[in-house]
Amino acid sequence: MKKIFRNIFIVLMVLSFAGCDNYFNTDPSDIINNDDYIGAQNEMYSGYLGIITKMQEVGDQMVFMSDIRMDFMEPTFDAPEELWQLYYYNNSATNKFADPVGFYAVIIACNDYIAKMYEYKNEVGDAMDNSTQTNFNALISGTLRVKAWTYLQLAKMYGKAIYFDDPITELKDLDNDHTTFTYLNSYDAVVDKCLELIDVGVNGIDGTLEMNWGTWLDPENPTDGAYVGWNYITPDWLCLRCEMLAAKNEGWDWIKENVLNRLVESFNIDTYRFSLNAGWTNNYYRIFAENYYYSRSSVSSIIYDYTNNQTNDLITYFGKRYPAQYLIRPTTYAMSKYSDNDRRGQYCNFLDQDGDTVIGKYHANYRWRPAYQSDASIPLYRGHDFHFWLAQAENHLGNWQVASTLLNEGVAGRFPDQSEFDRNSDPTQWDSRYRDFLMDKYYNNLGICGVVGATKHELPTPEDEGNNLSEAERIKIYDLALLDEMLLEFPAEGRVMSMLYTMAERYNDMSIIADRIVPKYPAGRQQEIRDKIMNGEYFIKWDY
Repeated sequence: MKKIFRNIFIVLMVLSFAGCDNYFNTDPSDIINNDDYIGAQNEMYSGYLGIITKMQEVGDQMVFMSDIRMDFMEPTFDAPEELWQLYYYNNSATNKFADPVGFYAVIIACNDYIAKMYEYKNEVGDAMDNSTQTNFNALISGTLRVKAWTYLQLAKMYGKAIYFDDPITELKDLDNDHTTFTYLNSYDAVVDKCLELIDVGVNGIDGTLEMNWGTWLDPENPTDGAYVGWNYITPDWLCLRCEMLAAKNEGWDWIKENVLNRLVESFNIDTYRFSLNAGWTNNYYRIFAENYYYSRSSVSSIIYDYTNNQTNDLITYFGKRYPAQYLIRPTTYAMSKYSDNDRRGQYCNFLDQDGDTVIGKYHANYRWRPAYQSDASIPLYRGHDFHFWLAQAENHLGNWQVASTLLNEGVAGRFPDQSEFDRNSDPTQWDSRYRDFLMDKYYNNLGICGVVGATKHELPTPEDEGNNLSEAERIKIYDLALLDEMLLEFPAEGRVMSMLYTMAERYNDMSIIADRIVPKYPAGRQQEIRDKIMNGEYFIKWDY
């Protein structure tokens, strides 16, 4: 860990101040003096956006580091040795793709910002008006979420982390300074600390407050102006909390209640948003092909803009046209899992290019923007996540009809209209709020599989004749069906690794991981990879 802090000592002054027109500018000349950088209200906002620039720097690494070890990706013959080492679950202290330094830089930025914000607040005292106080609280809350999200990424990739709250203004001895640093030596310990950041927070501010950038920056056009995209730059608190509770296999009642409320609220504002409805059937690719974000799918994203020198290497690595290097490609095994009618296949996840198959997510930007711009946004959470969490929650609450319906044909497939729902929904299974999934003929809910034309999952039910499954056995079957659909839905987003691990931990069975990853490897290496996974060598073992 000393090596990490030697490497990131230079980022102790990470927060760059730029004007509203180019807030993501990360030119080193804009890096500010560490001694006193919160001196005016404008700096409260621009300082926060400096944290977002640090998230940009780890976005593509998050995808490469995680998904090269999952079922969908493999290196090409031109790929660097470091990618091949990750691919084969080999650990190296010099592997640039496995280095956590960038994630700890985000954490340092968060800690430093919170400390400086409170210094500024103490200085201005009662001079801070109510509007500024509201935004101050929201900015602190957003910083807590960024910090929790970053620690969660460390948990997913390393299974542990070094926790600290203090701003680091000098090189410290990790081994001897136990007042500053705490070892979180397990995945669960990191998740618990992340939940604490969201639920407890700091100085009475928790991690659930939202900053409305449009209201502050463009009050005459707050919901559809130039700054509306900024509302997507901070990880969503509900998504974070749902992901962590699901990882702990608890809080299913809470997840159901809050996800249903969020979905119904969103439907009432925009019937298209998060609905998984007929409007998605020919527009699914737009989630990844839009320049910044697709507002009717996106919940939170890492957003880039090449005009301000913000780029990532996703298109560069996944593409095949100059100056792209084509270093990572989709595996034949993973592609074979998509049915011919599944729009996530050739319409999005993989595409034909110059005689080869390339990963289509992000790379689809070629249809509108040249490859050199390389500024595709990376989704942290999107509308599909809510439906997967809701289906899991209903499954664990015993509502198998609802779980199966959300996964397969959707509420509209099961109930042709609202009157049908009123007549035939089993009140022991169906919450009345699902009626809002049937708003009108075009926008009603088609389900996770139904909206993309995927093959339905044939699931056992307690009503099947001769079914001798226990409820626990049924729940596991449904969970694994949801997991298999997650692998089809979320590849190349840096997230499926944790989804696999969550299920393996939930059922104390690492073969859940191995069975879904090992088939992509050459026959002669499959037993080696299976043994590593089964022996607990799933996380990256970085030499701190």
